[in-house]
Amino acid sequence: MAVLNPLGFQREAVDRLVIAFLRLWKGNIRQAPLVFKSPTGSGKTFMMASFINELNNLPQWDEDKAFIWITFSDDLAMQSRDKFIKYFENTLKNDLITVDDFNREKLRKNDILFINWQKLVSRRAEDRRLRRPEEEKDHKETGVYFEDFIENTHEDGREIILIVDESHTHKTTELAGNVVDGINPRIIIDVSATPKPNSIPTAEDIEEGRGGFVYVKRDDVVDEGLIKEKIIVQTEEEIRRFGQTDLDEVLLQLGLVRRAELKRQLVALGKNVNPLMLIQLPNDDQKLREIGQRKKEDIVLEFLRGKGVDIESRVAMWFDNYKKNLDFIEENDDEVDFMLFKQAAGTGWDCPRAHVLVMFREIQSTTFYAQTVGRILRMPEPEKSADYINTPDLRTGFLYTDYRREEIKDIEVVAGNKPATFFSELRKGKEKEIQDFELPSAFIQRVDYGDIADSAKFQRSLAKSFNEYFGITEEGVFDNIQEKLISKGLEINTHIDTSLVVDAEFEDFDKMSLEFKRRGHDYKHEISNNDVEKLFNYYCYNVLTEQTDEDAKISNVARSWNRLKSALRVWNTKYLNFTNIQFYKIFINDMFREARSTFRPAITKALKDYRPILKQVLKDRKEKLEKKKRPTFRFKKSYAFTDDYEVLEQGRCLFDPFYIKKNYLGSENEIRFVRYIDGHGKVNWWFKNGDQGQDYFALKYYNTTEQRERLFYPDWIIKFVDGRIGIFDTKAYRTLSTEGRAKGLALKLRELGDGFVGGIVRYANGIFEYCNSVDYDDIVPSNNEWKPMEGLFR
Repeated sequence: MAVLNPLGFQREAVDRLVIAFLRLWKGNIRQAPLVFKSPTGSGKTFMMASFINELNNLPQWDEDKAFIWITFSDDLAMQSRDKFIKYFENTLKNDLITVDDFNREKLRKNDILFINWQKLVSRRAEDRRLRRPEEEKDHKETGVYFEDFIENTHEDGREIILIVDESHTHKTTELAGNVVDGINPRIIIDVSATPKPNSIPTAEDIEEGRGGFVYVKRDDVVDEGLIKEKIIVQTEEEIRRFGQTDLDEVLLQLGLVRRAELKRQLVALGKNVNPLMLIQLPNDDQKLREIGQRKKEDIVLEFLRGKGVDIESRVAMWFDNYKKNLDFIEENDDEVDFMLFKQAAGTGWDCPRAHVLVMFREIQSTTFYAQTVGRILRMPEPEKSADYINTPDLRTGFLYTDYRREEIKDIEVVAGNKPATFFSELRKGKEKEIQDFELPSAFIQRVDYGDIADSAKFQRSLAKSFNEYFGITEEGVFDNIQEKLISKGLEINTHIDTSLVVDAEFEDFDKMSLEFKRRGHDYKHEISNNDVEKLFNYYCYNVLTEQTDEDAKISNVARSWNRLKSALRVWNTKYLNFTNIQFYKIFINDMFREARSTFRPAITKALKDYRPILKQVLKDRKEKLEKKKRPTFRFKKSYAFTDDYEVLEQGRCLFDPFYIKKNYLGSENEIRFVRYIDGHGKVNWWFKNGDQGQDYFALKYYNTTEQRERLFYPDWIIKFVDGRIGIFDTKAYRTLSTEGRAKGLALKLRELGDGFVGGIVRYANGIFEYCNSVDYDDIVPSNNEWKPMEGLFR
């Protein structure tokens, strides 16, 4: 007996899916499209599960078929599988399998394989156990690849039905298309609330049996009590009550008051439902620290403490590297009142009691993730929808956000907030190899951190530069100075409003991104002094990032924006005599003018004027620090890598697993070299050197292009079985012009003496060749004396 029975509209949708499916099956067209469009919150997975269950029980249709259910993440694949188990317990006639079941070597009749789409289209090494390498020599000895799994299924005469969940996020690349072609399904069912218009079969295709289209009306879902009738954004009346209060506090206070009112109404109805307030923090929240401000997380927690909220028991947190109080949060009566999260909870997560969302805009990116709003769309007790008929607030989701109208974009899905970190450990049995191993390394004492460097000198330089730009003299009086500012195009405006979307109501969540630009109106809210300073800080940071002229660029903005802020304040205090807040507002309003700004070109001039002073400051520092002790390179016991790297299988790397950068220029050449040295019997071990930092081996060389001394990190350190150490750098095509690196490496090898070999390596004429000449020709690399690497092995 099924755990759940379909609601009326769900039963009707399942019936129409079965009819459309059987019609396509009879047509015998391969990869026939069947699009299932159903609103967010309507129970798409349940309807699809019910549809498959219906196919199992058709009295006169028992075809030999299996299913592949594709989602866009591992978590969602497992969530979908678990929902099948929940819906049907032990009554489902299908085996629910994952990639861990590839040992069965093929799909059996009625199997449903749940798999992450990205696992199939990815080129990541850790996913190569799924996809078959092109080179036969790279194939594993036992087990099957995804391609084998599919081929074995087809060889059994079994048809495959491909179900693509959230199909609007998939099938957009040539590689993805190749996956579909490889599966060669009899029918492709695209499931989405917002299918791409060009994916929906035409009326003619449907009539001729070349495609199918089944959709669920949103009103039917609302009428059954599954989702709320609408979502409302803050009203103008609510915002007006707070005057110039800090906007962060305004949004939080509005959410807090709304949650309390919803709780009161639920108690009045006798409902044991605790409404949850979601608080979405910016993904780039850490950026606030760089511009001298508190993170939104700190602001929110301080606000809640100030309101008497027990942070330990009443607040949940859902971050990539930290989770708290999430065990029972989806239960209607859970005691957690608030949940802080980033995009981790933006999609694929259901909590029907979530009712209020406070959504803070990103610091740098201004993409509005409408998908996140879907978390407050569901109703907590759909089976008791009649109880809520006289309480419209309980049938409404409430959104409080500082996103501006022009920042509302299409729904986007974001998975995760930070790249994962992986570790490569010293291979077992190699401890003695690194015990006494060391090489004299090199470093260039860093004095240039890409910042403004000397704050006091910059303040004096900026004041001089600004005065020249605006025509201000030491003897100038305030009225005269103000006239000069105005004549230069500066607007003396000390009033700032921020534009908030208010009084907007959205009935159809799946069209929210489009409707946001048309619903409600903009309300001008005068921002608080606290917000003014935060904006001033932001624009001091941002104006530095905008510089494109080389002699105006500041590469380390995080270390420099505060020095620009100080210089601007000092200039204002000495020459303009506005209060700090007045000056901030003038500056911010000028930044709002974008390309018509007056301060932007003045700041560019100030940065250029400071460049010669900065160079002298750095030169003086370098002379003081020149006698630093030269470092020694030693192997660490482990090395860390971000998810910009992927695993490459090998057997002789000193550290395991071996991580290599993804998709970079030269990767093909380096991978070929790894295969060469890893399979060579005369190699004891090899190590892939990093390209920066004192954890890796470096040597000094004179860069002939930049005309200055630089560091060079050769790619490879190899230990031969006879004890010699090889230091090599693989080059190809234009990188064979080494700008002096080859000479630097050749000189270092001479310095190291007997027992060391190496040089620049190229792949030519079907073999690897090396050159270790001090007189390496960078202009015409082919003129060099290239020797076969095999001559080094003995």
